[in-house]
Order: sequence, then structure tokens, then C-alpha cells
Amino acid sequence: MEKRIVKSFRAIFLSLYPNFNAEETKNAEEYFFFILKNYPDKTEIAQLRLFLILFSFEIRKIFIKDVRIATYLKRLQKSNLMLNRKLGVSITALFGLSTARSLTGSSAVYNYFNYPKYKNNTIEKNHYQLPKSIEVAVVGSGAGGGVAANILKDKYEVGIFDKGSFLNNETNNETFGYHNFYESYAMQQTKNYNVLLLAGKSIGGGTSINWTTSLRTPEQVLQEWDSLSLQTGYFNSSEFNQSLDFVSKKLNVSANNNHIPQKEIELTKGMSLNNINYEVIPTNVSNSHSLECGFCTFGCGYDSRNTSYSAWFGKDKFDQNNIFSSTTIKKLILRGDKATHIEVEHNSEIHTIGVDKVVLAGGSLNTPSILLNSGYKNKHLGKHLKLHPVSGVAGKFENEQKPWAGSMQGIYSHDSLFKNNNYGYLLEGLPMHPSLFFPFFPNNNDPFDGFIRDYNFWSGSIVLTSDTSSGKIINKKNNPLWSYNFNDFDHNHLIDGLIDLVRSYYLGEANEIMVASSPTMHWKRSSGQNIEEFISNIQKIKNQKYRLLLGSAHQMGTARIHPNPEEGVVDLNGKVHGLENVYITDSSTFPRCSGVNPMITIQAMSHFLMSKI
Repeated sequence: MEKRIVKSFRAIFLSLYPNFNAEETKNAEEYFFFILKNYPDKTEIAQLRLFLILFSFEIRKIFIKDVRIATYLKRLQKSNLMLNRKLGVSITALFGLSTARSLTGSSAVYNYFNYPKYKNNTIEKNHYQLPKSIEVAVVGSGAGGGVAANILKDKYEVGIFDKGSFLNNETNNETFGYHNFYESYAMQQTKNYNVLLLAGKSIGGGTSINWTTSLRTPEQVLQEWDSLSLQTGYFNSSEFNQSLDFVSKKLNVSANNNHIPQKEIELTKGMSLNNINYEVIPTNVSNSHSLECGFCTFGCGYDSRNTSYSAWFGKDKFDQNNIFSSTTIKKLILRGDKATHIEVEHNSEIHTIGVDKVVLAGGSLNTPSILLNSGYKNKHLGKHLKLHPVSGVAGKFENEQKPWAGSMQGIYSHDSLFKNNNYGYLLEGLPMHPSLFFPFFPNNNDPFDGFIRDYNFWSGSIVLTSDTSSGKIINKKNNPLWSYNFNDFDHNHLIDGLIDLVRSYYLGEANEIMVASSPTMHWKRSSGQNIEEFISNIQKIKNQKYRLLLGSAHQMGTARIHPNPEEGVVDLNGKVHGLENVYITDSSTFPRCSGVNPMITIQAMSHFLMSKI
């Protein structure tokens, strides 16, 4: 059967990319099979494999000539049948990803444009012996865990346990970075290919690979959090705002750390003409290297970013012998209302470590899984998943943009953040590295290799939606999967934001505009098509699932805070209901989505809650 899948892959690939050479085809094929083997949702992969096997039979040529495969895929993507549309989305996205990546991390496709290529690096290994017991086990070293460890170390013996490894302080190539510092090789998606989930996996968690965007929690969000948790002046209080102030000062958060990069200049011109206000994004950096590099998402080679590690538990702040990397927490061992031990896996061996307290900071995807595997029960655990669903627009200009280079994100607009009952969307600039660009903008209107050659001239931006939609954990054991019901309310907000960006690119004199949809919605100034006609076509896909390609770098809300265990998982001190010594201090505690990029909110929440222990 593998031979039949190879046969189908080559037929589709050569139809999409007819001018690619044998090496490029081989690289893409190897990575495609890597995806088939490692993609978390085995059911979805099984459906794709079945399609490819059936497609390999010669009978298809009666109906579909190989030269028309690209047209056939576009028909699938536009189909009224949900299964067909989903297949079309998955095939184009996965083929785009296979084109950009290779198992060696040096895809031949990079030769087509002026993109820096870095060597694979080695991971820094820490040699240590796991303790028999420790007073406080902090599980996870990201935004929440780093703050918690820093606060608690003055009172207790604290150990940090993280399944990730130390970044090697080198800027890495794409494949190396995604494979080593992201969950599931940066391929994890909600069931049915709904939303790509990007989550950090390293010492420092998401703070070590995020885009340095450091936005303060809006007052309107804090007010709603109070309402949702039946409080008055709890989140929207002087104490919480003091935590926000403290964290921001510690991380050197300021818009003065940033500037508008070349890739966003034309966008800002268009936004001004479109009557959209924008601001320079405040960032958490300590020197100017971040303004030019553009590779923050694969680690920092200049010690520029104030990560959780450098700010909270670096060498001058925490006992490095108590940082246990590459150590996966399997479960807590519960006795009555207490956790007595944590069960961890390190070097393929299971260890049991005694604890007095546990602070879970594994993020919204991992924390509920640990508790569920521990036998803890709460009807809200693993539910109410918020994702800030994101989609994007790209514009092509006469002058070179280098869409990956410079400040990661220069500008944002919050004009529509509270558009409808406190829910709306942000507009933000986008660093477009090939592995992020090609799956989301699979240009199947023109030969793909031509599109790749023009890659330097494209610029990207995103819409980040404050979601009322929710998801939940499924298949709770071992490798949990997530479902997500993206509702019409949020979907239509996303469309509105995309239209804002399309008009801004048009007014900024982009010659071509693409929307991250399947099939790609593509406008060319040279075609003579009126821009309002193009926008009308975008409006027509409202309420059509699997047309927009969606991503999420922010997962929140799967163990929400509420004083009543019938309504939430943790109390107002961050303690898990029904457990006397287990706390949660990550984004899973959020009562709703944060509205803005959540890094500052997570750290402020951790500072606010952990100061109460």
C-alpha cells in the first residue's frame, strides 16, 4: 500500500509543482511520510491514506487527467460536501508543508529565494539525577511556571520539571526549530484539521520561541473575568494591575523596543488610508538585535529576549541543579485530597518523586491531560478551550519585503477588539517563514514554483479573533486530541478582519493579494478585477467551514478559575478544587480568552496567584 501512496503523492506533487527537480521532489516526499507517521490524529491520517490509495488506481485517469489534478483539488476545496472540502484542505496544506520542510532541515526549495539557511545545531544536554522527593514540583517552565518557581524558591525547595530541552542559544533553521521546540513537531491540529495548534516545548516554554509581543490585559477583559467568576474587583483590582506592572517592568516591556519593519511599511500606509488606527507593538527585549533578526520563533542567538528562563529562573536566579529538562510528567499520584508523588518519565525510565506541593504550568493543552490521567474528576476540566483563531492575508509589492526579516511583529490595531459585546479581533503584522507561509497560502491558482520564486516580495498579516467558540479534550489517554467548534459568530468576525486587511493592502498598492483559504483566494491588480468584487467573494464564504485555514498560538481556558467547583477547576487562589496541595498557574485558568496575546497576562496571573501561597 505504501507504493500506492507514493504513486499518488508523486502524481499530485508533480501536477502542483511541475518544474521541481528530483531532489526537491524527494525531500517533499520524505517529509510527507514523516507527517503520515507522526501526525497526532491517526483517524484523520487514515482517511487521507485511504484517499491516496484509491487515487493511485489508474481508473482515476478516465475522469482526472494528471494535468488537471490541481483543478480537481480546487473543486474538492469548494465542494458542498464537508468530507471533500476537508480532504482538499488537508492535501494542499500538507503538500505545502512538505515542500517547505525536509528531514535534514535544508529543503532545496530555499534555494529559490533569499532566505538565510542555518546549520542544524545540537541540543544542550543537562546531566542530573532526579531527586527522591522535593517540596514543590513546578511542572512546566513557560510563562506561568517560571514566575511560580521564582516566587516560591524563597519559601520552599523548588524543582522545575519540563519535557522540553534547553535551547542552545543559536538561531536555528525551521525544521530543527519546529521539531525540537514545539509540541508534535508543530503539526498538531484540532480534530478534522480545523485549527493548527502551535505550542512551545522547551525550557522557557512558549516564551523561548514566541514573537516578543507583550500586550497588557485590557481592562474590559478583566472586568468580564470578574463577572464570569462572580467577583467584584478581583481581576480588575489594584493587586492584579500591580502584578501586570511588576511583570512588565521585569521583562522590560516597551514599544520603544520595537519599530515598524520593512515588511509592514506598505501595510501601515494602507491602514491609514483605510481609517484603521495602528500602534507599534511593545516587546520584551533587552537589545536591538531582535529588530533585525526575525528568527525569534526558533530560539534567540543574541540573548535579546527576556524569556521566562532569563527573567525568572536563569543562572543568577535559581538553583540550576533543580531544573530537570527532557522529563515528562505522566501523572500525579493522589491519596485522598493530596498529591503525594509525581510520576515522571526520563530517558525512557519511569521515576516516582515525593512532593509536598505541585504547581501545574504545562499550558492549556497539557495541564488537563496530567490531571485527567491522575484520576482527578471535574466536569469542567479539559473543556472551554479558547484558541484565538487566526487567519491571514498576504500582499505582494514591487519592492522586496523579506517577509521573515526584521522585528517579528511591528504593528497591531485594536480598533475592532471590542466590536461586539466585548468580542472582536486584533490586526497584527506577521513574520512569514516558509513553513508557516506555504501551508497557509497554498497558491494553487498559478504554478507553485513561480510563487516560491516571488516569495521575497510578499508581506503578511493576521487577524486574531477573541473567540466565543470552545473546544475540549478527546481521547484523554496518552496523546490527547482536541476538538473545536468554530461558530458562525467568530467566523464572521474573522472574515471582517480579513476584509480590513485586504482593503489595507489594496490601498497600500499591493499588486497581488491572497487570503489564507482553501482554495487560495487570489486577487491581481493586473487582472482588472474590481477589489470590491474580490471582497464580495470573501464575504460569500461566511459560515462555510473548512474554507479558511486557521492557526492558534494561544491556547487558554481548560481549567478555568471559579470559586465554585461546579463552575470551574481552580479556586481564587489557583488551588485545584478538592485537592489541598495542587495549584495551576498557566493560561488554562483563564475564565475567557485574553483578547490579546496572553504572555503578559499569564505571567501576571502567576505572580498574582503564587503570591497567595
